Amino acid sequence: MIEQFELYEDELGNLCLRRQGQDDAKDVRIRRAFPWSCPTRFVSIRSAEGKELVLIDDLEQIDPAQRAIIERWLAEYSFVPKITRIEQVDVRFGHQQWRVQTDRGPAQFRVQEREDIRFMPDGRFSVKDADGNVYELPRLEALDESSRRKLEALL
Repeated sequence: MIEQFELYEDELGNLCLRRQGQDDAKDVRIRRAFPWSCPTRFVSIRSAEGKELVLIDDLEQIDPAQRAIIERWLAEYSFVPKITRIEQVDVRFGHQQWRVQTDRGPAQFRVQEREDIRFMPDGRFSVKDADGNVYELPRLEALDESSRRKLEALL
């Protein structure tokens, strides 16, 4: 059974959650648990502090108007930049400093642990930086030779 809720924007443009018998939650966030493998499944509505308030098993089961709000917010506020080229990876002091090109422009970030580079079943990789941002890396064969060599040295 799906918990009844309503999402709406307040006068400041923040997303808010209304549930029967509870105070409205202001400035909520929407996150996908599995953004690549199951983008319409297991969508979480969270407080500004990160506490899960509602877990939606499947967006297909949600009222179309509410689903439209969720999909718009996901598209606008939760994106995963796609790395198109690795310019440099500098390994020092137990972390990696990456300089890359993405589909959203150049980026620099730090990767703390080797485990933050994860191989996905379809051949792509996910890279999580020290701030918790996630980047998508294409399959090795889709990268240019220089980028491929830099990534292979890390794996």
